[in-house]
Parts: sequence; structure tokens; C-alpha cells
Amino acid sequence: MISDLAGDLARADRAEAVRNAARGWRGARVIDEAELTAIRARYPDDRSRMGPVFRVLLFLFTLVAGNSLFGFIGVLSGIGGRERGDVLAVLALLAGLALAFVTDVQIGSLRRRQGGIEAATSLMAIGYVLGAVGWWIFDHNHSSTAAVPILCLLGALLCAAAAWRWGYPLYAGAAAAALLVVLAHLPLGRLWWIVLPLAAAPLLLRLSVSPRLPPAHRASCTVILAVALAGLYAAVHLGSWEAQAIEDLGQRHQPSPPGGDLLWWLALVATALLPVILLALGLRGRRYPLLLLGAGTAVASLVTLRWYVHLAPLWVVLVASGAVLMAVVFALRRYLESGPDEERHGFTAAPLFQDPARLRLLEAGAAVLTLGPEARTIHEEPKFEGGGGQFGGGGASGQF
Repeated sequence: MISDLAGDLARADRAEAVRNAARGWRGARVIDEAELTAIRARYPDDRSRMGPVFRVLLFLFTLVAGNSLFGFIGVLSGIGGRERGDVLAVLALLAGLALAFVTDVQIGSLRRRQGGIEAATSLMAIGYVLGAVGWWIFDHNHSSTAAVPILCLLGALLCAAAAWRWGYPLYAGAAAAALLVVLAHLPLGRLWWIVLPLAAAPLLLRLSVSPRLPPAHRASCTVILAVALAGLYAAVHLGSWEAQAIEDLGQRHQPSPPGGDLLWWLALVATALLPVILLALGLRGRRYPLLLLGAGTAVASLVTLRWYVHLAPLWVVLVASGAVLMAVVFALRRYLESGPDEERHGFTAAPLFQDPARLRLLEAGAAVLTLGPEARTIHEEPKFEGGGGQFGGGGASGQF
């Protein structure tokens, strides 16, 4: 059953990736409509899917309905005091296991994918199991020093299993983040945040493009890489070092280190160099996630520079930085478009092989966010205003 589900899901995800790529090829006019139809016939979709709007609605409705049902059952239990918490924890554990089975059935036998309901049941399954274990840990252990890392370790294992079993990359990122919290509770937690991402990054880079893995697992490796590198940047960041943020996260409160020592200067150099290294690796390997991380960490480093060196008010620095980035983007675009076949060194400004429907969806979403109903002008009913009148007759007249 486990191998059948994993194999069927991998084949469905690979076929979906081929169909998405074919739509991008058709949008770029590399293939015609007949070839697109032939690709769709060779890689048919055997999954029940929903559109993005209905997917979100079904996800939210399932969450509301499932949690409401669990709360109703808890109210019907009629048990008070401490025993009530134990009973609810048992019910939560049983509900989590049942929801995991329901998710398996939906993805396996019912062949649902991107339907919203199976995503909601998987989330509730993990949440209920963690809630049950968390109740027992915190109820019998009043100190949270050991409870938090144990709960985070369990969450990392559950999320990693969910990402591998059901193919949700978001759970892989949550597992990586929970593991970082566990490492922060270990002795020399900041060192673990530095060493492990550096050791795992080459392997994750290879796995994120490995054809042996299905697309969902490759995406999971990419998300884990992003979380690990974000943790690495947080570990070497100058502000994090001065505030001892990771030590506080691991509940190992330490006084702030003195500024100007060797470690302070190393943190300063790492804060400045790591974004440059990420951008260079992203450009060299054509790796879009590394480019995004490099750009994000570069912005964070510039804000950090403004914190220590008061060049101008923060809003001036942000506006100037945005203007410089826009100028760089326009200059880079002009440089790429002026090259032979509108590309230089393998880079191009054109969105190659991207699904036009996704681009239109993003444009529509951005347009909706910028639109809003105008304030209506409320027209008041005319009120009575006494201005007098006239009366008269037979040649006589007057006013009142």
C-alpha cells in the first residue's frame, strides 16, 4: 500500500510537470496545438483536481467543519477538570490518526490532488497529533526547557513524513524550521545552525534537480535548502549575534557579547559577504532559489548597515534603494535584450516556457489587490425648511 501510493503519486506528479511544461512551450510557440494535444494524450491526468479558488474554499471549509466537529464531540464528553484535558488529548490523537488515514485514502484510492480537502485533512492530522502530545508533555512537565525541543522534534518528524508521503513541500520547510529550533536548544546551537546548512547545501542542491526524485520531492529539497540557508544567514548575522537571538530561542540566555572583538568582526564580514556569495552561486548555476535568497539577504544586510551607520532617515534609504534596484533591473534588461537573440551568456529577459495562464492569474491577483470599492456618496433626503408662504384673495395679498 505504501509503495503503491508513493509510486502512483510520483507518476502523477511527473505527468503534471510534463503537461505544465508543454503549456509553457505552447505559450512560447515552440510547439503547436496538435503537439500539445498529443502530449496531453500521452501524459493524461488521472487525478481529481480543483481550480485555485475552489481549492482554497474547500480547504477552509474542511478546516472549519473538522475543528467544529471535534469541538462538538469534546463538549459532549461532559468531563470536567484535569480529566477533561486527558480525554481531549486521547480524542485528538485518535482524530489525528483517523485524519491521516483519510488523507491516504483521498490521495491513494480516490486519486485526489490539489483538491483542498486532502490538504486540510493532512494539516489537521499533524496538528491534532502534536496537540495531543503537547498536552501530555506540558501537563506532566511544568518546565518547558525539555518540552519545547521534544515537541519540535516530533513536529519535524511528522512534517518530514507528510512531505515524503503526500508530496507537500510546505511540510518539508516546516520540518526544517522545527529542526532548527531543536538545534538551538543544543549546546553551541549557533554553531549547529552554521555547520549543518553548509554541509547539507551541496547535497540539497543536487537532490533539488535530480531526475530520480519526483517533482514534489525535488521541490521539498528546494524548500529545505531555502530554510537552511535562511537559518545560516540568521546565525551569522551581526544583529543576531549582538542580540544573542538564537541563544534566546534555545532558552540559553546569555549576556550580549562585547562589540569590536574578533567574533563581532567575523559576524560583520559574514553579514556582508553571504548575500554576495548566494547571488554569485545563483548566477553561476542558474539557480532561481539562490538568486531570491541572495536578493533577500542583501536587502536585510543593507537595512542592517543603515542601523549601524546613520546615513539618512530609513524611509530615504528604502526609497533610494528601491530606485537603484529599479535602475539596475532596467539596465540589465536592456543589456540582455541588446545581445544576439536577446540573450547573453545563457541569460535572457524573456519569460521562457512559462505558463501564460499562471502569469495572467498573478496579474489578475495584483489587479484585484489594488482595486477597492469607492466610497459611496450618501444623498440625504431633503428636509423641511420653513421659508414662509403667501395668502390672499380679491386683490389682497400677504406673507407669513
